[in-house]
Amino acid sequence: MKLRTLLVDDEPLALEGLRLRLAQLEGVEVVAECDSGKEAIDECARLAPDLVFLDMDMPGLSGLEVAEELKQGANPAIIFVTAHQEYAVSALDLGAEDYLLKPASLGRLRQAVERARQKTGALDDTVQERLLTALHDVSGISMPELQEWLETDGPLPIPYPEKIAIKNSDNDIVMVPARSIDWIDAAGDYMCIHVGEQTHILRITLKKLQQLLDPKLFFRIHKSTIVNGERVQKIIPMRNNECILELEGEIRLKASRNYRDQVQALKESAR
Repeated sequence: MKLRTLLVDDEPLALEGLRLRLAQLEGVEVVAECDSGKEAIDECARLAPDLVFLDMDMPGLSGLEVAEELKQGANPAIIFVTAHQEYAVSALDLGAEDYLLKPASLGRLRQAVERARQKTGALDDTVQERLLTALHDVSGISMPELQEWLETDGPLPIPYPEKIAIKNSDNDIVMVPARSIDWIDAAGDYMCIHVGEQTHILRITLKKLQQLLDPKLFFRIHKSTIVNGERVQKIIPMRNNECILELEGEIRLKASRNYRDQVQALKESAR
């Protein structure tokens, strides 16, 4: 991902020179330019850049004052670019990533940008692509899904198995499609998995079995019961926030009040 970068300097030629040199570096995107400290603070609040190149001596707010203000808000990585070397200690005390004297060479700019990149955790496109490819190979999640996930703050969309392997009484392995499961009830470490008129017995804890099932489809309604939401035909309220779930075949399952959030999620999934 590119470092979204804000340039701040009251000298137009200095801004232009900095912009042209940064254009030669990969992974840097200049999103705005400002000529005052106040404008820089406003733009940081609006754009939330990853990195700010900040002049020290400007009319109004100084670079140090701007940096102090940004620490309380957006808190981007800050690189000072200035003609004044006497403020270096104060700038670094504020947590600046680097302090460059004008005119900063391309090599020093590259070095400062890489230091800022380490702070922000931003990755260049090549490294990002390699990581996504490795994640795809390990998880089986499609690249478009991974790209979409990367743009969110949500958990990784781990795929759930389409079939559950269950050993029958003849020691044969039966592959039961997960979506065909009606409901599950637990007896210790043994699970009774109900599929139509058949009941399969699987030795596993309910917690581990639940981790194999898509939570958008299967809901735990009791400490010993999981139900396929697609099989629920009716929800009958009872006292104390409990309820009865009716399934096909006149099956009635009790939903405990301790799992009322799951019942509510089941209701919402049916809308």
